Amino acid sequence: MEKIIFNEFVEQVLTSSDIVVVVSEYVSLKKKGTKYWGCCPFHNEKTPSFSVSPDKGLFYCFGCQVGGNVASFISKYENISWFEAIKLLAQKANIPLPEKEKTSEEIAREKEMHRLWNVQDLAKDFFYACLTKTNYGIEAKNYLFGRGIGQNIIDEFKLGFAPNAWDKLSRAFKKRGISDLLLVKSGLAAERKNEGVYDRFRNRVIFPIIDEKNHVVGFGGRVLDDSQPKYLNSPETVIFNKRNILFGLHLAREHIKKERCAIVVEGYMDAVTAHSNGIKNVVASLGTAFTKQQAKRLLRYAEKILFAYDSDAAGQNATVRALSIVRNLGAEVSVISIPDGKDPDEFIRKHGAEAFRKLADHALPLLDYQVDKALRDYDYTTLDGKVAVVADVVPVLAETDNAVEVNAYIAKISQTLGIDESAVRSEIQKYLQKNKQDNNVKKGQAIEMNTIVQRVDSAALGAERHIIRLLWEDNNIIPYVEAQLQIDEFKNKDHREIMQFLSDVHKKGQSTSDIGISLNLSDSANNELSRCLLNEFEDSDNVQLVDDCIKSIHLAHLKDLYEKHRLRADQLERMGDEGFLQELAESQRIKYEINKMYD
Repeated sequence: MEKIIFNEFVEQVLTSSDIVVVVSEYVSLKKKGTKYWGCCPFHNEKTPSFSVSPDKGLFYCFGCQVGGNVASFISKYENISWFEAIKLLAQKANIPLPEKEKTSEEIAREKEMHRLWNVQDLAKDFFYACLTKTNYGIEAKNYLFGRGIGQNIIDEFKLGFAPNAWDKLSRAFKKRGISDLLLVKSGLAAERKNEGVYDRFRNRVIFPIIDEKNHVVGFGGRVLDDSQPKYLNSPETVIFNKRNILFGLHLAREHIKKERCAIVVEGYMDAVTAHSNGIKNVVASLGTAFTKQQAKRLLRYAEKILFAYDSDAAGQNATVRALSIVRNLGAEVSVISIPDGKDPDEFIRKHGAEAFRKLADHALPLLDYQVDKALRDYDYTTLDGKVAVVADVVPVLAETDNAVEVNAYIAKISQTLGIDESAVRSEIQKYLQKNKQDNNVKKGQAIEMNTIVQRVDSAALGAERHIIRLLWEDNNIIPYVEAQLQIDEFKNKDHREIMQFLSDVHKKGQSTSDIGISLNLSDSANNELSRCLLNEFEDSDNVQLVDDCIKSIHLAHLKDLYEKHRLRADQLERMGDEGFLQELAESQRIKYEINKMYD
């Protein structure tokens, strides 16, 4: 029943939200024919390629391939979840949210979260007042001023100071009716062995950690001298998980969107110093290992991530770990190499913002950095050094999909080390076999094979888009197409996902709708579906068009199969493997099928 009520609510919100009116609040649109056009808000362009169809209730940018319905637009533009976008549209349309009955546990958890947010916010004000309005903070303020942190940045980040006393904050909060238990739960205090509590943060500059909804969730504290630990963080609580948050993101996110790039540093001072010097697209990973959750948060704002960790051994190792995290998330990753063994804070204070920006402009792409690091780390004039370099770079090369890049690096490494390329290829092949990965690509042996596997015939791609549009508009054609085409014959992965969805919808006796688009398809498939539905196609006989599309898709599928088996046969024959005869026979069988289609 709850699901039915939810779907009805979403349907009401979507049908009540005019996509042209909503999008026009963010983008200047002009009507041309049946569609509205404007410059895309998601990438820089001078010629409008952003299209909105009021009839279909969809938008699509033919420049950056982003599309969807009105909720998808709000979600992407405002950097909020799809359901948060639905709630925002409901508010615009004065549609009340459906009430969901909460369990006693849910109610208790919400109350505790609000109590923790409240006490953390009070603590932020307490620390800020100690720094800016009392004698307690004089030394800390001079310390910050001495590092180039002015009052404007103190105000912007709400920096503070924890007095050098065991219970200054605890006593002040008790007077306000805040219990010892809540102070401990918030991480602001710790229990004494006997009775009572003591302040966790003492004699430290305080950095409030604020989430993207502007809730204070925790704190970081830095000593003013060389005592240890240098930094102290709040413990994890109901509202604070270090894996999910980045320091300064609430201030940096708009700048990251504008620059189309995020710079990740390790420490609080690195981020604060960068912002103080006008480099505003910088966030810090709280001095801990960079996580997948943090990467996903950044990718909501930009696809390009630059890492500027400390240039000492610990920082470099942290960089390698961070790179391995984001490698498979689709990010464009590079590394800012900071000279002289310095961290970003020291470098910027010594050389200035412009010098740091130049370092960012010359950031090394992921592969360059990891290969260069391996060559720096070992004495490759020795046999042991050569072995160590190869051992370091093999996993990186094996996990890289671009065979052209892999071949180039294999040549570079082989030439630098003075070893044969086949030795490096052999080690990559061993790694792939050990990790049970597909060794027909990535190892750089057969660029032609990789190219063919990745290639999508343009005619077939167009036919796939035609088929999807026709099936979406007329679900009755679905069984006819399914009887003649397998879903895996569609070359585009988003098309396969859309076709599977269409098949599932038809089997359940349902029809396509905005709810189906938004709740059952990935973002990538949603984008591609919008393109399929908003593409301009010439009017034609739909029955004949379906048959022509089926033929184009099937023919392209057979051609790819033929090339795969032919090249595999050639590869096995060169290796002296008799299995080439079986591959050759299969390739000839497929060629016969292709020839029959031309008869």
